[in-house]
Amino acid sequence: MSIITEIQGDLFDAPEGAALIHACNCQGSWGKGIAATFKEKYPAAYRIFRSHCQQYLSHPQTWTQTQTSRQQSRAFKLPEGTALIIPPQPADYQPQPQPQSQTAPLSNCGRGRGRGRGRAGGGALHNSRELTALSRPAGKKHWIICLFTSWHYGRWSRSPPDIILENTMSAMADLKRQIAAAAAASSTTSPATTTTTTTALAATGGCEEEQLGELWGCRLNAGLFEVPWERTKAVLEEAGLAVTIVQPPGSGYE
Repeated sequence: MSIITEIQGDLFDAPEGAALIHACNCQGSWGKGIAATFKEKYPAAYRIFRSHCQQYLSHPQTWTQTQTSRQQSRAFKLPEGTALIIPPQPADYQPQPQPQSQTAPLSNCGRGRGRGRGRAGGGALHNSRELTALSRPAGKKHWIICLFTSWHYGRWSRSPPDIILENTMSAMADLKRQIAAAAAASSTTSPATTTTTTTALAATGGCEEEQLGELWGCRLNAGLFEVPWERTKAVLEEAGLAVTIVQPPGSGYE
C-alpha cells in the first residue's frame, strides 16, 4: 500500500497545523505556478525562504553526498538538495491591517477662472490622499516546507530532470533527519523549550511550541520543472514519509 495518498481539492484547505511541501529553486524566487500562490498566501514565510537563499548566494557553500546504492557521490551547492522547514508565521495566519491609498473627491468650490489657485480654505481644491486600514483575512496556521530540488528556474536555467530527482531524494532525506531530530528533542526537553524548527529558523519569529502536523503537498516537480509526476512519486515513496498529495480538479500536474 502506497504511503502517498492522492486526492482532488485545494492544497491550501489542508487542516490547521499541516505542513505544506513544495519544490523550490535556490534563487529565492516564488514567481510563477503554485509558488506564486504560496507567496501571496504566506508572505512572511516567503521572506524567510528568500533570506535563506540569499544567505547562500552571498556566501556560497557546498557539501558532498557520499555514494549510495542509488546515487553517485556528488557536490551540492547549498541549499540545493536540502529542506527548509518554516513554522507558521503569525503575520500569515492572523488578520493584518493593510494600508490603501484613497483619493478624496475633488471640490467644485473656488474653481472659477483665476480663483482658488494654491489657496487653502473652503474654496481650495482638495486632492489629499489618506490611508484607510483594511484587514487582510486570517489564513490557516500552516507550516511551509521548501524542498530545494532545482538550482535555478526557467525553461533554460532549471536543473535537468535527473538532477531534480536526485535533489528531491536528498531533500527528503534531510527532511526526515530534521523531523527525527525534532521528535528526539521533544522527548528529552520540557515543553517550554521544545522547538521543531531548523537551526536556520531559530530566530524567525515562528511559534516554537507548535508541532509539525501532517505532510501535504502538490505534485512536486511536475509543474514548471516539468518532471513526470510518477518519477517524483517513486522518490517520495522510497523516502518513507506519508504525504497527502492534492491535485486541483482539471489540473494536469498540481
